[in-house]
Amino acid sequence: MKKFAITIGHIGLLFLAVSCTKGFLERPPLTQIENDTYWKTTSDLKNYMVQFYTAFPAFNTVGSYLGLIGWDGTRGSDVQIEASPSTVWNGTQSPIASGGNWTWADIQNVNIFFENYGRCTDPFDRYKHYVGEAHFFKAWFYFEKVRSYGDVPWFTYSLQMDSEDLYKPRDPRNVVVDSILAHLDKAIEYLDLMQETEGGNNLLSKQTALLLKSRVALYEGTWQKYHGGTAFGTAGADPNKYLRQAVEAAEELMKPMYGLSLYSNGEPENDYCRLFSLKDQSANNEVLLWKAYSVNLNQSHSFQIYVSDRTAGIAMTLEQVHHYLRRDGSPYDYFAAGKAVKGNAFLTKVKEECDPRFAQTVWTPGAVMWDNGFGRGVFSKPNLDESGQTLNNTGFQIRKGNDPAAPLAGGGVSWSSSDETGAVIFRYAEALLNYAEAKAELGEPVDYAKSLNLLRKRAGMPDVAIQPDPNRSRYADYGYPLSDELYEIRRERAVELGAEGFRYDDLRRWAAHKLLKGKRPKGYPFDATEWDGQTINYKLDGDGFLDPFVGQLPNGYGFDEGRDYLECIPTNEITLNPNLTPNPGW
Repeated sequence: MKKFAITIGHIGLLFLAVSCTKGFLERPPLTQIENDTYWKTTSDLKNYMVQFYTAFPAFNTVGSYLGLIGWDGTRGSDVQIEASPSTVWNGTQSPIASGGNWTWADIQNVNIFFENYGRCTDPFDRYKHYVGEAHFFKAWFYFEKVRSYGDVPWFTYSLQMDSEDLYKPRDPRNVVVDSILAHLDKAIEYLDLMQETEGGNNLLSKQTALLLKSRVALYEGTWQKYHGGTAFGTAGADPNKYLRQAVEAAEELMKPMYGLSLYSNGEPENDYCRLFSLKDQSANNEVLLWKAYSVNLNQSHSFQIYVSDRTAGIAMTLEQVHHYLRRDGSPYDYFAAGKAVKGNAFLTKVKEECDPRFAQTVWTPGAVMWDNGFGRGVFSKPNLDESGQTLNNTGFQIRKGNDPAAPLAGGGVSWSSSDETGAVIFRYAEALLNYAEAKAELGEPVDYAKSLNLLRKRAGMPDVAIQPDPNRSRYADYGYPLSDELYEIRRERAVELGAEGFRYDDLRRWAAHKLLKGKRPKGYPFDATEWDGQTINYKLDGDGFLDPFVGQLPNGYGFDEGRDYLECIPTNEITLNPNLTPNPGW
């Protein structure tokens, strides 16, 4: 069986593994190809679909050098920050005339596929997997649009210069999401099982479509619930309809026939971090889709440098750390701990007393950063005295995904991009979290034994306990009441998916602006004695915790909850198409 791989460019590991007579990039655009000379064979359909795999978030596409691990920093969140505050959460975005995410080329190209794949002369069963890929990608691209803009025009066919739909108004977001879910149902029907695809978990599969369906449905269900009655909700929308579909898709994926399980070597102090450090994820039953890299094919990146010797200028915050429970499963008072011990002593105390996933996400003193034949590096303290790509401004320096044995760890090989760590795009843990959240939102009993307790067990933590937390006001004040159960489910999501790019979208769908508005992200409790003779430019709050944005955000984030949950539709587009209406507040 041939081994396939997703690549950064149109030509790479995946396409080089495909038997074809002409490179995809050497072809003229398909709008210029006579349809009589294309669309005839399964290979034609397969080769056409390759172009869309580049849309997935991975190293060198999102999150600076960290990929998904740093995406919440580059997009903005309460739990991960860069050197400067997020313009989204600070409400300082300006209207745009053009560009942004208001681009339609990918959806246009998928529609071209739908209009032409029927020309293939092979039996449908031979090429239906690629039809399934087209359904998946149309859903993927439209889900991006809905998250950015809410209501968007739904195009069922490719547009021409004289198409009336060029002047189409926006369709209601729930109508668009219904169409997205319908396409995902078709993707689930047509895509091969992961065990049966030529590329295994390196290509789209039935399992990937089920996971995306649970993600889309959970997003829309919670969006409509928590934005209901505002300018961002949809009149008449039924949140429970979507939450039910999220549960059903996740429960389907949990069935043994899909062969999924959590990655574990029985080492709770290491397994969580190691999961994201593997060069080859093909044997990992937790990973539903990943992106492979090869230096020999000029497809590589620099990730391991930035979770060892450097930081990409992105750091975790105290708001993330607050989510980690004590090792016995009870809430932990980080504020009191930070008043008692500071600096490295604080990091060590939390490592010893709290959820092992903390010290596998954040560097703690004594942890080996690299040991690969080019030298050995041990974490001594965070890079508070650095700047740029080595900056850490909170004391919580990202470790997640580090492999000390990787040649590029510590920068020992060279500065060049020569890392081959695989990029995890979809993993089974998300399905377990989606299931638990959707069930709880529906007010139905959650089966923790088949969901969140599995995540806890891998981490060496006790089973989920529904309990109050007297410290919630410091990190989980959403501005509306929640049950203790939903608080704990959101906690587990923040911990398990921490530094994977989910937080930005979670904050938006939960209408959670109160977590940030009027507040600033904090760092660890600073110990000046550890920096004797060194200049640290960050100020402290009144309790001794680092306050990196105090000069930039004297009054905290200035998020505009009447505008900033959706992006600005470019003004030029509204001028060209008077049937488009601007988003609220824009």
